Amino acid sequence: WIECDGIRGKVTAISYQSTQMETTEGAVMSFLNTSLFNKNYKNLTRNNEYEYVKIVVGVAYGSDVDKVRELLLEALKQLQTKDSFKRNIVDMKTGVTVVFDGFGDNSVNIAIKQNVLVPERYRYEAKAKEVIYNTLNANGISIPFPQRDVHIVNDTERVE
Repeated sequence: WIECDGIRGKVTAISYQSTQMETTEGAVMSFLNTSLFNKNYKNLTRNNEYEYVKIVVGVAYGSDVDKVRELLLEALKQLQTKDSFKRNIVDMKTGVTVVFDGFGDNSVNIAIKQNVLVPERYRYEAKAKEVIYNTLNANGISIPFPQRDVHIVNDTERVE
């Protein structure tokens, strides 16, 4: 699995002149080897079959971070399944961690970190976001939306 120019896919053939891959969208794409090797590309599975995935969600200020952590860790267990080759989709050596990630403009940011099989990344990430959203909603934990205060000044009321 490689990523080049923002396109991810599985290498299906390598010849003297070109490298062919099937993209995550199912298209077949070819790169001339000279152009591929002159670019910055990532070999996603050279050393490991897992890829680091970080999902950040903001919860309302005043939320109990420990409770959020417990709820998310429990809810995400349902995604710790196996793929069609009987490999763990989430790397069990590192598991899933939920950490306080920082103070946002409108929320406390919580990061969910895990290593996921490269071919399962997009499917897993979409499911995980849905589980996170539904879990927070079901437990009354607010995900705030950006807010701005607008002050209107009436020039006719100015005193000179």
